[in-house]
Amino acid sequence: MPQNNPKKTAPPTVPPEVENALAPIIIKHVEASLAARQPAPMEPGKAPAVLKYKGMFDTERPAHAALGLRMKMAFLDFEDRTAREKSKTRNAPLREFIDKMKSAGVFESVFGQGGSLWAVETRSEEVIDVLRPASILLSAGCRVESGYGSKLIIGVLNEGVSVAWEGEDEEASESDLDTGDLVLGAHKAMATIRIANDLMRKGTLRSAEQIALDVGRAMGVAFDQVGLYGKGPKKPTGILNTDGITKKPISGTSNDQKVADFKGMVADVMGANIPLQGANPFYFMTSGTMMHLSSLRDAAGSGNGGWVFPGLQDLTNPTINGFPVKHTESLVGKKVVGFGLAQELYFGNAAPLEIELGENGSDFKRDRKTVRGVQEGDWQVRRAKAFSVRTGVEY
Repeated sequence: MPQNNPKKTAPPTVPPEVENALAPIIIKHVEASLAARQPAPMEPGKAPAVLKYKGMFDTERPAHAALGLRMKMAFLDFEDRTAREKSKTRNAPLREFIDKMKSAGVFESVFGQGGSLWAVETRSEEVIDVLRPASILLSAGCRVESGYGSKLIIGVLNEGVSVAWEGEDEEASESDLDTGDLVLGAHKAMATIRIANDLMRKGTLRSAEQIALDVGRAMGVAFDQVGLYGKGPKKPTGILNTDGITKKPISGTSNDQKVADFKGMVADVMGANIPLQGANPFYFMTSGTMMHLSSLRDAAGSGNGGWVFPGLQDLTNPTINGFPVKHTESLVGKKVVGFGLAQELYFGNAAPLEIELGENGSDFKRDRKTVRGVQEGDWQVRRAKAFSVRTGVEY
């Protein structure tokens, strides 16, 4: 006869009060056991990269460091492909430094780009951080549009937001200020710099920053020049050549007349009903003009220590009437001072900065490389009355 399988009885359940009493004791013993465990010994040379190279890659200019590293990698690539390196040990310090950077996982976007002989090393990040220190217009806080290719339509020239009260069942009113589209184009700027191979071979972030700083300074000044007074078919139209901005001759050269002119420029912009708040207002002039104004004293010796423009006594953060002062040698000889709203100025970064490296002319004999940077961009003033200048400035 078949035997009946006996039914398995379920284990008795733990009473809730017992489970609650045991839980803290179990947790305590588990935590003590985990804390007592010793970490597995790490193989020599396998220390965490972040700790192993701690402090080696510290930089206050990450954008410059990244650009400089691209140039150094292009240098190594050129040396390899052209057999310029007589001994592989000559570039060994730079190769070791780059290997450490890869191991530590810093600047990963740089190493993902690759390199080639006279090939384009494209910076995927915006180049604005590299150009800004040398550009008064970028540092003033203008609007930036990037990566649009050959053309970008922003909106309508000389037109802001239109607000009107409408009657019931009436169509929304349209502005009468349409004077054409505001279009950012792609004008090409090219900078070349010759760099000694010894500097390119240095395996430090400081040297990478320095190389990129030189390129950024040259291109920043070049973009400032066209942003201020550019004119012509191959150049952006600068502020001073933009139709509709307010231009007036200076009132005179007395202290009172200078004060009146600098207040008058602000009044011009305010009179155009363009709000200053949040629009990054700033004055612009040459450094010589700024230093002259900073030395003016009030004959009456009144409340501000006798200074006509007390805000210019802080040359680190100079101000006039509470607004920042931007000074540049790009305006030397133009005999102008100006006031404007940076938020009414567009900078178009049409495409990423391209870096090319090779040997040109006497470079081989002089043990150096020629670096060429190409940047395509444009400047456009959104509302012309947001800028006011005084002409005929002799001080």
